[in-house]
Amino acid sequence: MTADTFLTSMYGSLGQGLLYAPVVIGVFMSLRIMKKPDLTVEGTFAFGAVIAMTMLHNGAHFMAALVVALIGGGIAGLATALIHTKLKIDGIISGLLVTMALFSVNLFVMGRSNITAPIDTFIFAPVRDSLEQTGVQRFNALLISYIIIGAIALALVITFLYFLYKTMLGLSIRATGDNERMACSIGISTDARKITSLVISNSITGLAGALVAQQQSGANVESGSGVLIIGLASLVIGEIITPKNASILTRLLFLSLGSFIYFTCISLVIISGLLGPEWTRLLTAVLALVALCVPKLKEIRFKRREALG
Repeated sequence: MTADTFLTSMYGSLGQGLLYAPVVIGVFMSLRIMKKPDLTVEGTFAFGAVIAMTMLHNGAHFMAALVVALIGGGIAGLATALIHTKLKIDGIISGLLVTMALFSVNLFVMGRSNITAPIDTFIFAPVRDSLEQTGVQRFNALLISYIIIGAIALALVITFLYFLYKTMLGLSIRATGDNERMACSIGISTDARKITSLVISNSITGLAGALVAQQQSGANVESGSGVLIIGLASLVIGEIITPKNASILTRLLFLSLGSFIYFTCISLVIISGLLGPEWTRLLTAVLALVALCVPKLKEIRFKRREALG
């Protein structure tokens, strides 16, 4: 592995990590803030990707495609939330039902099983062209454009959530996740907070799907496959490196770093030649398993020390 290959790999991993980071934050909102897993993530991610690529294919501006993908993700989250809160269906089953329904919706929106659009219509194109004009090689300019756009999108998401969780609405959402009964007893509409949280987290995921689809130059009905595991693995990695008693802003930043570390690990294994790209899903599963086991091992060691101490 040469220095140029390593550097290119790091650029690519950073770009992918930033583009997928909103998914990690979406998983964090449901799994850590609301204390309930949301399985709508894979369907929402694919829905955002399909919306964006279909609109770009039909000549829409990339900003319009991103906004509609974000709204589409929010609608999917709203569907899950309403099924869960109003029909009293288990949250996991609600997410599965919406994800299954979105498979057919995606086929209807695309009119086929996959769709592409001209590369010059993507949000990365203006940044790539500007970098090329400064003398940066085309491929490197494209990788850097992923980093720039990913960083901007992530900064907007983190800024929004940081200020949201400082408001009364944000605090009531966190209170609902921490102790739903207590939140209900002090007059908080817990169903409304669940709906709000799911709409926001899935909107963010839909936005990520739209960005990743443009990075991958296309979308299909399987675009969201495995995204939940990627988000979960990155979440756990980010939590491992997050300082204790960290603020919400610090936690969000370290979760984003976890996404970069995840993609770096996958990339380094592949470019080292140990495994080929066809093993990516297995690597993802193994890395997620390892990441999930680390906190458990730490807990066991801590209990042993207490018993011996």
